[in-house]
Amino acid sequence: MTCLEKNVRRLFKNKGKLFLVALDHPQYFGPLPGLENTIETAERILEAPLDGFIFNPGIFSHLDSEKFFPKILIVRGSVSGSKFGRLPSHHPVFLSAEGALKIGADGVILMMIVGGNDVESICSVGKKIEEFHGLGLPVIVEILPHDPSKISDPDLTATGVRIATELGADVVKVFYTEQFHKVIEASLAPVILAGGLKTERLEEMAREAVEIGIKGFAVGRNIFSSENPIKVIQTLENILRG
Repeated sequence: MTCLEKNVRRLFKNKGKLFLVALDHPQYFGPLPGLENTIETAERILEAPLDGFIFNPGIFSHLDSEKFFPKILIVRGSVSGSKFGRLPSHHPVFLSAEGALKIGADGVILMMIVGGNDVESICSVGKKIEEFHGLGLPVIVEILPHDPSKISDPDLTATGVRIATELGADVVKVFYTEQFHKVIEASLAPVILAGGLKTERLEEMAREAVEIGIKGFAVGRNIFSSENPIKVIQTLENILRG
C-alpha cells in the first residue's frame, strides 16, 4: 500500500463515508454570519458526529492540536479572488505540497472551472494533483461552472467530474443536479455532495444523493448559519450512515 492509498482510505475510514464541514468561505466572502470567528465556530461543533473540516491554510496555526487531532483536516489550496472582484476564469492554486504538509493537512481541495476558456483551470488542477500526490496527499476537486446559472447542469457537472477523475482526483465535490445518477456514473472516484446556498431542500437533496450513490457531504452555510448547527449535522449524519 502506498502512502497516498493509505491517506485516501483514511478519509473514508468511518463506514466508507466522509462528512466534512466546510468553513473556508471567508477566503472569498470575508466575515459571514456564523463565521465571524472560524475557530470558535469549529470548536462549538467539534463534538458533533462529523469526520472533519475544510479550512483555509491560515486557520491551521490557530487550531488546538489536542482538540482537532482526531479530525480530518482538508486545506483549501486554490483562490478565487474576493466578492468585490470579477468572476475568475480559473482558480489559481497558491499552496504547495510541502506547505500543505507543514501545516498538518490531511488532504487538499482545489476548484476546477468547467466552461468558458477552461483549459487553464483544467491544466492547473492536473499539474497540482501530480505535485500533491508526489507527497502522498489526497486531492479533492470541486467542480464549478464558468456560468453560475449552470451550477445544477447535469451534463456540465458529469463532464467536470469525469475530467477531474481522469486527471487523478481522489474525490470530487459537486452540487446537486437533476439526473444526478449521470454525475455518479461519470466518476472514477468517490463523489461528495456540496451543500451550496442555504436551502430548505438540503435534507431532501441529501437523501436522494445518498440513495443514488454519494459517498459523503461537504456542507458549510447550511450548518454554520443555522440556529442549531449540531442538529443539522446529526440529521445529515443519520442520512449518510444511518
